[in-house]
Amino acid sequence: MDIFDSCIDPPQTEPPKPEIRSNENLNDDDIFGSSINLEESHIEEGYKDGYRDGLTLGKQEGYEVGLKHGFESGEELGFYRGLVDVWTSVIRVEPNFFSARVQKSIHQIQELLEKYPFMDHEDESKDDILRELRLKFKATCASLGVKLEYEGYPKMSDSHDYMKNMILACCKLYISESRNKAALESIERVAKLVHDTKVVNKFEDEAYNRVGYTLVSKLPPKLSSDLCALKDTAFAMVSTALKAIDFNMHSGSHPRLGVVDHICFHPLANTSSEQTANIARSLAKDVGTKLEVPTFLYGAAHEKGRTLDSVRRELGYFRPNTNGNIWAGGLSSETLPLHPDEGPNQADLSKGVVVIGSTRWVDNYNVPIFSTNLSAVRRIAKLVSERGGGLPSVQAMALSHGEEVIEVACNLLEPNKVGGDQVQIEVERLAQEEGMVARKGYFTDFSQEQIINAFLDSGDTSD
Repeated sequence: MDIFDSCIDPPQTEPPKPEIRSNENLNDDDIFGSSINLEESHIEEGYKDGYRDGLTLGKQEGYEVGLKHGFESGEELGFYRGLVDVWTSVIRVEPNFFSARVQKSIHQIQELLEKYPFMDHEDESKDDILRELRLKFKATCASLGVKLEYEGYPKMSDSHDYMKNMILACCKLYISESRNKAALESIERVAKLVHDTKVVNKFEDEAYNRVGYTLVSKLPPKLSSDLCALKDTAFAMVSTALKAIDFNMHSGSHPRLGVVDHICFHPLANTSSEQTANIARSLAKDVGTKLEVPTFLYGAAHEKGRTLDSVRRELGYFRPNTNGNIWAGGLSSETLPLHPDEGPNQADLSKGVVVIGSTRWVDNYNVPIFSTNLSAVRRIAKLVSERGGGLPSVQAMALSHGEEVIEVACNLLEPNKVGGDQVQIEVERLAQEEGMVARKGYFTDFSQEQIINAFLDSGDTSD
């Protein structure tokens, strides 16, 4: 053999497949036979398990990807359909508004939309139709001299930047009425007239005869208190409520000071307390001067930062004026024990007064207790509250809620530190000591995050 033969690569051949012998062909002396057979069966079993799992996961992943792409395509097609509907409506009203060339392009877009195979996902023509739609849409916009572009719904990857540039504020507006549906409908109608503000929540309570509205709006980078959609919406609702509701006719188991009992502004995304305080002060001035209702400020809106409960205490808010822990009728006197920040010094008994403020976020959490013993539940409310040596940043009072239930109604001034769960545990403990049963409590509004999401989901949030 040539000494160099060993240095030359041998010809490449496919390695022989291992021969798998059955147990019958195995010699008793072959101690490795059973092991080889066992390994082969494990390989085959593993292959089947992997194939089955891959098939299951593949179907799930395929479903999710298909749903995502289907939604995105449907959204884009809906965008084009909406524009075509608007353009064809214009043509019906004014046939010569668009040139013949533009009208032809609009008609061609409409035909492409009708050709799109919505119900046949395997039809390969859909991609070609969508490409043609995009080109035809761009050409039509160029002919019209307008800049329209489909950008799609904000994706999760864009949410950080999206929120980073958004300035949001919230207004909670409480009205002393829940039974007069016609009055509430008129209030809600005017709220919808201001396009840039959304009513994201409404909480009604018939026992309290009270309704709370949560409004959210974007604020411009340079806020002008004279041009503010959030303030304009709140003012329109206050004005309508004062016309539609007579405070003298009101009766309920929740304390109140006027037809519009309380308005509070809260900063949300990228908004400062000073911005919301300016809105509160501007609204108070308009309510006081234009509607001639005495208005009191608190929190960041007040020059000394006085608290809401201090204003209410001086105005007699916490004292029921009839038997059974019920507040009925208007104010007891036109003369006010506290000088208002805006508006007249005397109150119209049919309207009452308004308290307006600006604070950090506050949660309202109520815990029902099955009892008619108001004194005992008042003891529980006092022990839960910070004022009574209980939980820090919690204010609480006992309010009748129907015939056999009394609620411990709480304001959570720092909900990130002391939340509803802690209040629930403490109320349950104290109720048990009194021989009572506390039911699961409830929030009267969404959380901050839920309110922001509700506003974004409502649409029309672009500049």
